[in-house]
Amino acid sequence: MIISLKIQSFFTLFDNEKIEDLKEKELVSNMIMRRRLTRNAKMLIYLAHILNVKNERIVYGSSYGELQESISILKSIFSKSSPSPTDFQNSVYNAPASYFSILSGNTSEIMSVSNGDKTGDNTLKTAAIKAIDGDMIFCAVCESFGVDEIRALNVCGAPFESAVGLIITSSDKKPDILYNSLKPSPKFVPSIAKLMSLCEFLRINPTAIVGIEC
Repeated sequence: MIISLKIQSFFTLFDNEKIEDLKEKELVSNMIMRRRLTRNAKMLIYLAHILNVKNERIVYGSSYGELQESISILKSIFSKSSPSPTDFQNSVYNAPASYFSILSGNTSEIMSVSNGDKTGDNTLKTAAIKAIDGDMIFCAVCESFGVDEIRALNVCGAPFESAVGLIITSSDKKPDILYNSLKPSPKFVPSIAKLMSLCEFLRINPTAIVGIEC
């Protein structure tokens, strides 16, 4: 089944090292909450701000999850000390979307997706299925692996941080392009590369209807 999507708006973030000026102080006034935020949570909150997300349903994806927090937990286990409760809480995949929902008062459905290199594709597919009932869906994928333990192993040259946010609705029009026909951008990690290509296409063709096979 091919679902036709109208991309109402979209935004991308990426940096070779670390994305700066995510407006944490402006967007998260509570200092304690702000200090608990992971890098992916900060990116997701910023994307939601830029895209003016209110109470939309959320489909959030990440292949790598919260690497810094996961590494901290593993270090604690290795040293036979107690892991930080905050690290443990932040290590779950839906933590960024949960933080955003708490901060914004969003009471709509949240779904998290993680499927390795196919994470971006399956996040969009999940959002497309959710959009069939007529709802507007906030779909986002965030990846951050700019930590010292990973930095030394990076040989692909991809940005250490990257994120994509889209507001989508279903459409009854025939697709102008099939998502599966897009080639993943070689600049980014596979889990987000094809979504980045989709955004590049939409910059040139902002009214295009996108078909995705589900």
